[in-house]
Amino acid sequence: MTKKSDLQLSIVMSRFIQRIITLDRNEKACHGVTLSQHYMIDALYRKNTLTMNELSKELNLAMSTSTRIVDILVRDGIVSRHPSESDRRKVCVTLTANGREIAEKLNACTQQFWANILNAIPDEKKKQISANMKMLLKALETAQVSCSDVSNS
Repeated sequence: MTKKSDLQLSIVMSRFIQRIITLDRNEKACHGVTLSQHYMIDALYRKNTLTMNELSKELNLAMSTSTRIVDILVRDGIVSRHPSESDRRKVCVTLTANGREIAEKLNACTQQFWANILNAIPDEKKKQISANMKMLLKALETAQVSCSDVSNS
């Protein structure tokens, strides 16, 4: 039996996640790129060069999905593909100069987005929220529940 406080917390978390997803989608889908393209550009900006396999794992995407996104970014001059220097069978992806410029604009937008949100939170509460969010993130990372687990109960 679920405690009332657990139920209330799960409702608040669901609403929180829904709102974050909506805000994130609206914020990141700018400068002519989709949300998926934004995440890929950001990963390449942070990591510099990734193989297609590493990029797929980094974004938790199927290789076919990553390839489709990379194809569009190559077409638009945002990324380039080249063989790996250590293993010519592997394909590496890197941001072009244009891609780095877009990544920096997207990064500035993201920083402003979070600054606007964090400015609404009193400074004395931020440390507590950070600690609670880390605890929640750890719980999310260890959770392996699926719908089939619930229906088999």
